[in-house]
Amino acid sequence: MNFRTTAAKATPVSYELEWGVVRGLCWGDPHNINTIATHGWLDNCHSFLPVAEHWNDDDAGLVALDWAGHGHSDHRPPGTHYHFIDYAYDLWQILTHHISNPVTLLGHSMGGFVSNVVSSLCPEKVDKLILVEAFGLLVSDEMNAREQLIKGFASRYKKRSGRWRGYSTLETAIDARAAQADFSRDLVALLVDRGLNKTSDHSFSWRADPRVKSVSPYRLHSTAVDELLQGLNMPVTVVRGDNGHENLSRAIERWQHHVADLSLITLNGGHHVHMEQPEKIAELLKSSG
Repeated sequence: MNFRTTAAKATPVSYELEWGVVRGLCWGDPHNINTIATHGWLDNCHSFLPVAEHWNDDDAGLVALDWAGHGHSDHRPPGTHYHFIDYAYDLWQILTHHISNPVTLLGHSMGGFVSNVVSSLCPEKVDKLILVEAFGLLVSDEMNAREQLIKGFASRYKKRSGRWRGYSTLETAIDARAAQADFSRDLVALLVDRGLNKTSDHSFSWRADPRVKSVSPYRLHSTAVDELLQGLNMPVTVVRGDNGHENLSRAIERWQHHVADLSLITLNGGHHVHMEQPEKIAELLKSSG
């Protein structure tokens, strides 16, 4: 499985925010962006290379972003953190201050959670929302707020100067990532290709900021999620893998009645079903055009 030609067709894009630069890749016209795709935690924009292989619209652009601290995007400055809401603020800025026309948002996992929040905040900027293995939010209902804050603060402090382990070869890095994956090694290699940095001693290390692994000190309550989802006035499609995350079915059961125009699609695959069934995702994007 080789996506080098697809990667070579992409135009690099970047968005300067007040803390740094968010980068990504665009297929099609970067001056007429139709779709913005956002990846999951510890992935990067190569998560959407298989979907981009099926993007044949030269007049409209599919942009896949690297989140802050992931892929080729800048790391947040020292003394700042990677809270979920800050990812949402970054996407909100891009939609409201860098892109003039409404777009389709395609979000996987963390990218999907961010996308359904931001779509509620600026629905006039989103004409369709496609969520892959994500719906609603991870909430605080069953959490002990005091314990969570203590755990979150300790985690932030511990990871303030963290470092990744190095790998002597590209293959060993792919093996390490594949050991944590529920999808093929070939697809893992796509993420590793953009996610690795070659160091001065000729070894490899992850580009991602180690601080992205810090524990969240707090989460929203489900009543806040109720309100946010009620603000989704565009068509919403949730795509799940038949071997995907077990929490997704509970989230759908809990919140689906809050979304006026909701479609549910189940495809053969796991949590990265958009990489395993990219042509199906591409069909959804075409139908939204």
